[in-house]
Amino acid sequence: MNVNPTYTIGDLVLKDLWVDPVHGDDAASGITRAQAVRTLGGAWARIPREGAAHGWRVLFGPGRYTPPDSGQWVLEDRVYAPDRPIVFQSVSDADSVELPAVFFNRCRGVYLLDLTFKAAGNDRVIPSNNIVLHFAESQDLLVRGVKAAGSEGPHGLPLLTFKANQCLRIYVEDCDFSNAAANALDYVAVQYGHIVRSRFHKTKAECMYVKGGSAYFLIAGNEMFDGKNHGVLAGQGTGFQFMVPPWLHYEAYDIKIVNNVIHDAGGGIATTGGYNILMAWNTCYRVGSNRDTIVIGQGGHGWIGERPAKVDEHFALGGWCNPRGKEAYDIPCRNVRVCNNLIYNPDGYESTFAHIGLSGPMPTEPGSNLPPVARCDEGLVLRGNVIWNGPPDKPLLDDVEGMYHLAARPTVDAAAIRRENWINTLRPDLADPERGDFRPVSGGSLSGVQAVAIGDFDWSDAPQRPPVPCGNLDNAVVVDRAGRSRATGNCVGAYGFHE
Repeated sequence: MNVNPTYTIGDLVLKDLWVDPVHGDDAASGITRAQAVRTLGGAWARIPREGAAHGWRVLFGPGRYTPPDSGQWVLEDRVYAPDRPIVFQSVSDADSVELPAVFFNRCRGVYLLDLTFKAAGNDRVIPSNNIVLHFAESQDLLVRGVKAAGSEGPHGLPLLTFKANQCLRIYVEDCDFSNAAANALDYVAVQYGHIVRSRFHKTKAECMYVKGGSAYFLIAGNEMFDGKNHGVLAGQGTGFQFMVPPWLHYEAYDIKIVNNVIHDAGGGIATTGGYNILMAWNTCYRVGSNRDTIVIGQGGHGWIGERPAKVDEHFALGGWCNPRGKEAYDIPCRNVRVCNNLIYNPDGYESTFAHIGLSGPMPTEPGSNLPPVARCDEGLVLRGNVIWNGPPDKPLLDDVEGMYHLAARPTVDAAAIRRENWINTLRPDLADPERGDFRPVSGGSLSGVQAVAIGDFDWSDAPQRPPVPCGNLDNAVVVDRAGRSRATGNCVGAYGFHE
C-alpha cells in the first residue's frame, strides 16, 4: 500500500480567468490580468455549467477577497472532467490570497491549489452551513496546499473548518485546517480518496472524523493537535436520511489511519461503528484528557423529528437504523485492527478514564435490520501497541456505560490484551517530543519492542443487503512517516529507527 500518495493531475487543458480584488472589475472579461474581474462570484459567473473542449484556471491575484452580503459564496452546478477541471489557484502562494467562506454544491472536477480561506462565525446561514470551506454532492475534487481557518467574530467561530458530504473521490494533500467550534475536518457519506500530510488543530470537538458511511480513505502522515475530543475518529453518529446507498450499514468502511502524529488532544485514535478499520503505526503524545487513549465503540443512526422519506427507502434496501428514530448507539464494529501504535503520556498527563475504551455487546431492536447483538470485538486485533499512561494501577478497559459511544461494559479477555501489548511496562524514549520531535531514540527503551505483523483484510463478511464494493485489503505499511523503509528501521509508532 502506498501510504504517501500524491494525486496525479496530469496534462490539463485549461483556459485562464483572472481575478484581482484590488484592481479588478466584474464588468471586465477576465481573460487577461489587465482585464481581471474583482470577485469570486464574478469569476464563477463566467464559467459555463459544463466543460467540453477545456477547463478553467481561475488565477487569484494577491489580496483579501470580500464575501457577499450572506458572508458565504455559494458556487453551484458546474460539471467538468478530471482532465479539464476548474482550477482555483493563487498567482503566487497561499499566504498572498485570503478568500472568504465558500460552498461548492453539485460540482464535478474542482481543484483548489495554494489558497487561504478564512471566515468568522456567521449568523446569516443555518448552523450546519456555518463552514469555512464546504463541498456537497460533488465529485473529483483535489484540495492541495490549502489553508483554511475559522476566526473569532461577533458570532464566535464557524462550526466547521472543512466539510464534505455526499461526495465521491476527494483528495486532501499538504493542507492546514484549524479553528472550529466543532471539527477541523468533517466528512459525511464520502467515498474514495485520501487525507495526507496535513494539519488539523484548534478544535472544540474532534480534530477530524469521517462518518455516515464514508469509505475507502487513507488517512496518513498527518498531524492532529489541540482538539477537545479525539484526534481522528472513523465513524460516529449520523442522521440515517443523509447516508447514501449502498453504504447504509456501518459508519465507516475501509479506513486506514497510519503514520499520523496526534498530540495534546482530548483523545487519540478511535472508531465507532467501523468495518475493516486499520489504526496502526501512529504516535500519540499527551492524549486522553477528555477520553481514553484508544476508543472502539458503537456508532449511531437515527433522525430527529418527523420521519424523512429517505429513511423508509434506506430501510427497504436493508440499511441499519433504530426503527424508532432515536440515534441509539448500536451500530457494531467489525474487523478493527489496532497495531503497532505508540501512546506516550508523560508524567502529569493521563487519560480521563482508562487506557482503552472498548464497548461491550448490546442488544439491538427488532426492525432495525441489524444483527440481534451489536458487538465491537468481532475480528478485533489489538496487538503490538506500546502505551505509557498514568499510574501502574490505571484501568485497562473503560467501564463507563453510555458515554461517547461506549454502550456496554466490555467482555473481552483483558489478560490477553495485556499479554499482547506493552502497557505501562516501559517508558518510551523519544528525541524531543516537547518540541515536536517524536522520533524514537536509537538504542532507547523502544529498541527491544518488536512490531507485529498485521495481515491483510478480507471482505467476505461485508454486508450483502445492499452489497458494498470491496475496499483495499492491503494493510502493509512499508515506510514510516518520514518516508523511510520500515524493513530497516522498524519500530512502533509513526517513525522508525534511523540514524
